[in-house]
Amino acid sequence: MFKKLSAILSLVLVLSIFFSTTVVRGESTAIDKSNLRNGIISINYSSDSGAKTKVVITKDGVKYTYNLNNNGVYPLTLGDGDYDVSVWENIEGNSYQLIEDDTITLDLKDKNKVFLQSIQLINWNNDMEVIKKAASLTKNLKTDNEKAIAIYNYVVKNYKYDYSKISKVSADYITDIPTVYKKSKGICYDFAVIYSAMLRSVGIPAKMVTGYKSDIKTYHAWNEVYIKEINKWVTIDTTYDSTKLSNNKKVSMIKQNSDYKVMKIY
Repeated sequence: MFKKLSAILSLVLVLSIFFSTTVVRGESTAIDKSNLRNGIISINYSSDSGAKTKVVITKDGVKYTYNLNNNGVYPLTLGDGDYDVSVWENIEGNSYQLIEDDTITLDLKDKNKVFLQSIQLINWNNDMEVIKKAASLTKNLKTDNEKAIAIYNYVVKNYKYDYSKISKVSADYITDIPTVYKKSKGICYDFAVIYSAMLRSVGIPAKMVTGYKSDIKTYHAWNEVYIKEINKWVTIDTTYDSTKLSNNKKVSMIKQNSDYKVMKIY
C-alpha cells in the first residue's frame, strides 16, 4: 500500500553524502533563534551559485536532515538539551561544504509547544481552507478529545489513499496542504500532515511520526496526539483507518503503541 515511501522520506532519515569540514561563512547565512521559546528555529541562506543546501540537526547522536527551501522552519523535537545545527552547501555530486554551525540549547517550559507550530514539513496557516474547516468542525466542542475525534472522522471519511501518487513523488517531496485538501486524497505522509496541521491549528499538540507498523512492510507515517483530558499521547493512524473504511471494515481511532516502531518525530 505504501510502497516507495521510504524513498520519499529518505532525505530526513539517512544522510549518505560526503561532508567537507571546511567552513565557508557568508553574510546571507542566518540561524534564527528568535522562536526558540516555541521549540523551532528558522534558517535563511541564499547560495550565490544556486547550489542545493541542507540543514542537519543533531542531538545525542540522533540526526535529522532537511533540504533548505523557502520555508526554512525546523522543529527541535528531541527534548531539552543541546542541539548541533549546521548548514551545508553542495559543492558537486554528493559532496557538501559546511557553511555554518551552531550549538543551540533548548529549555522549554511547555514541552508540547513545539508540536503546535507550522514547520517546513507541516506548513499551515489560518488562511488555508482546511484550517478553516478544522475551526468549523470544532467550534462548538469543549474538550480536546472531542476535537481530535471530530477532525479524525472528517479525515478518514473524506480522504482516500492515492495509489498512483506514491510512484510519482520525488525523494524530496513535501506535502502541499492546499493541494491535498482540494484533491481529497494522498499518501500516508499527506494524511499525517493534514491531521497534524488541523489539530495544531485548534491548539492540540500533534506529532507527525514516521517509521514502521507491524502489518505494513514498507515505511509509514502516522500521528501521535496529546489529549489534555487524560494527560496522555495517543497513537492515531488516519491513513490506515481511511483505507479500512473504504473496504467496509470497522475502525478504532486509538491504536496500540506496540504495533508501531517510531523512527522520526516532527
